[in-house]
Amino acid sequence: MSTDLTASVSTDSRRRRSTAELTIGGEPFTVWTESNVDIDVTGTAWLPPLRVTSMPKGLTLDVAPAVDEVALAGSLAAEEVLLGWYPDQLQRSGTRTKAAAPEHSEPGARGVGCFFSGGVDSFYTALKHIDEITHLIIIHGLDISLDNEALWDEAVDRARKMADDLGKELIEVRSNMRYLHAKHGPHWQNQAHGAFLAHISLLLSPVLGKVYIPASDDESRLAPLGTHPDLDPLWSSSRVTIVHDGIEADRVAKLAVLAESPTAMRHLRVCWSNLSGKYNCGICEKCIRTMIGLHIVGAGGRCESLPKKIDPRSVRWMYLRAGGEGGELFAKENLERLRAQGETDSDLVHALDFAIHRGRFQQFLVTTKFYVVDIGFALVKYRVRAILRARRSAG
Repeated sequence: MSTDLTASVSTDSRRRRSTAELTIGGEPFTVWTESNVDIDVTGTAWLPPLRVTSMPKGLTLDVAPAVDEVALAGSLAAEEVLLGWYPDQLQRSGTRTKAAAPEHSEPGARGVGCFFSGGVDSFYTALKHIDEITHLIIIHGLDISLDNEALWDEAVDRARKMADDLGKELIEVRSNMRYLHAKHGPHWQNQAHGAFLAHISLLLSPVLGKVYIPASDDESRLAPLGTHPDLDPLWSSSRVTIVHDGIEADRVAKLAVLAESPTAMRHLRVCWSNLSGKYNCGICEKCIRTMIGLHIVGAGGRCESLPKKIDPRSVRWMYLRAGGEGGELFAKENLERLRAQGETDSDLVHALDFAIHRGRFQQFLVTTKFYVVDIGFALVKYRVRAILRARRSAG
């Protein structure tokens, strides 16, 4: 079997689509990314995602056309960081890719971007750098799957309104990159999604000279992850500087900033449960976590995109492990903050305490409900909606 990962990159300027025709260990795969603005025509933007794709099997990476030499050196430095974090899962890749001399452009000649899902982290970074940022970037194919057109239509419509409210231009991106990493690895959350964001940052080099990646963790809980302050800047090129931003503030501190923004309180999007077909379902762990955080900062009921009231029953029976250990950690932190500010005997405090300290049988019931009802039934409804939409389109 071949030990190469080769990529032939082409650009459709009319569609503003960059396509990489890959051969991975002898197997073909086509991956693409497109935008509503002009994009880079070199192979540079493909270095981050293909570097991490080559690492599970230690393949030799060969990208054509030539790539920016600063980005190439940075990708090798990023590889060393990932190898240090995941020595049992990843291997050192080889390189046959040819490098081109760095391009120099006038500082400030291009804009400053910020990845923007409409969530807590991205809103915080956008508001923090509101005077510097010129563009917000939303991605179809990241947290909203490519086949979930209904949710995407609502999310991008709201994103356009948010960008307009904040006086920024919105860059809309679509990509099938997650399909590549789902098939060939590496682990999306732990090792790959930061490289995907770097890919988009570099692809937008004709428009942007600097891009902020909002931090998902504050400095007290930093751990190896696909996007990280020690990793993200290494993916930069001679034309684009990538900045990991926001580790100084935890989630509640960020919500305190968002509570002062009418735009955030109208359009905040936090739900992880895309299968629900709703902008925010209002009952998943992440929705409830956010509602509790807003309650803590005195903004309970003010967010128009979430339920006005927190249902203690939903808190008692929320599944805390949907996103790994984070749900339990956030629940404990929220409980501590509630008690610290004098809320010790409310229905919310009792419900949150119950959720954290459930017994084995209760945890079994919650887990079963989550996978059978919340996920299983939602998946069925999601597929039915997709079939009906396809029939309407065909008719």
